[in-house]
Formats: sequence, structure tokens, C-alpha cells
Amino acid sequence: MRKLGILGVLLALGLGGSMSVAQKAKTVMPTVASASVPFYPRLAPSARIQGDVVLRVSTDGQRVSAVEVESGPSMLAQAAKDNVKTWQFEPHTPTSFEVTFHYKLLLPKCDSECNCDSEEKESVLLQLPTNVDVSAKIPAICDPTVKVESKR
Repeated sequence: MRKLGILGVLLALGLGGSMSVAQKAKTVMPTVASASVPFYPRLAPSARIQGDVVLRVSTDGQRVSAVEVESGPSMLAQAAKDNVKTWQFEPHTPTSFEVTFHYKLLLPKCDSECNCDSEEKESVLLQLPTNVDVSAKIPAICDPTVKVESKR
């Protein structure tokens, strides 16, 4: 007796063709026509809050109809939720999908004169509708009375 692999079983059950159509339907995402630029909440860098926020977004075919926070720090989640509510889409079949906001803090480096900056620049990268990257500098605290010695 010949053993059928998983693909053979799916084809034997008649699921081969319909599965690929179902998979394609799942990957069709609505196109964002307009959106406000997301921001890092003003107090979050001082509080050293960073991390990922995952939202479940539902649309009515042109606008966001509902947003649920699935995970993430509450201060960042509220900013992400507020941003998503500004999104407008090209007309599409109403759908739901997840979007992840990645909030990252940039560490400053200070010289002996308390001139502080990070090597990376603050940025926003939009890969809509599924990923948003937002970075911000951590406010630097430097005491000019303390001598900073360089390691050589």
C-alpha cells in the first residue's frame, strides 16, 4: 500500500485548489490611502517605555471600524490606537487584520562636555497596514561636574 504525503491527502480530499485560494484571500490586505504620521508618546522616552504593540484592526471597507489592543505597554498602545483610527483605505471588502507598532528608544552617548546624541536618528518607518516602526531619543542626563573618562 502506498503512503500519501500531506499534499497527496489534501489533493485526495479535494482541498488542494481551494486551500491556495483561501490562503491568497488571507494575504490580501487593504491599501492605506491616507494616515497621520505616528508619534512616540511625549512622556514615554523619559519613562524609558519601549516595546511592541499589537492591534487587531477591523475595517468597514474604507475606514477603521474597530481597534482592539492585543498586547503592549498601555501608554504606547493608546498612541498606536489613536494613529490607526486616522487611517483611510482604498475601497475593499471589510476585513480584520493585525498591525504591530514597534516602539524603540535610542540610547544617547555623551562626551566629557555633556554633548549628548545618539548614533541613530529618530525615525518613523511605515509598512502599512501591518508594521509601523517609531523611534525616539531617550533624554540624556549628564552632570558636567563629573569627569567622564574615555576607555582606551
